This record gives sequence, structure tokens and C-alpha cells, in this order.
Amino acid sequence: MGAPSLDNEFMQYWSKLTVVEKESLLNVARNYVLLKEEEADLTELRRSIVHEEREKYLKGEGRSYSWEEVKQMAIDKEKRNAL
Repeated sequence: MGAPSLDNEFMQYWSKLTVVEKESLLNVARNYVLLKEEEADLTELRRSIVHEEREKYLKGEGRSYSWEEVKQMAIDKEKRNAL
């Protein structure tokens, strides 16, 4: 189904709704779009943090953990040093 026919079908249903129903549906659509935008922003933020941490690691900066340390931090929350 192409975009024009999808738009036409949507408008057929839209025209049958009351004002209250339209407002409700508009709120749902608005919240959905805003949530998607927030998730995209968070994904980009995560990507940026990972990139920065990788650059620090490659430069020998920051803290590096052994596999044993990582396992212990996963088991014991007190060993996470505010991570």
C-alpha cells in the first residue's frame, strides 16, 4: 500500500471520528513521535559515550578492568565503585 492510498484511507477513518476522539488519537500520535525522538537521542548519546570511552582506552587513559574484576563487580554491587 503506497503512502497516498494510506493517507486516503486514514482520512476516511479520521473524518468519522468525533473531536474528542481526534484529540485523543492526536495525543497518542504526538507521544509516539516524541518517544521515538527521545530514543534516537539516547541512542546517539550512548554511541557518543562508547566512542569517548574507546578513545580513552586506546590512549591508555582512564581505568581498565580485568575480566575477573568485571565478574566480581557483576556479582558484588559494593565493588562497582559508583559505576
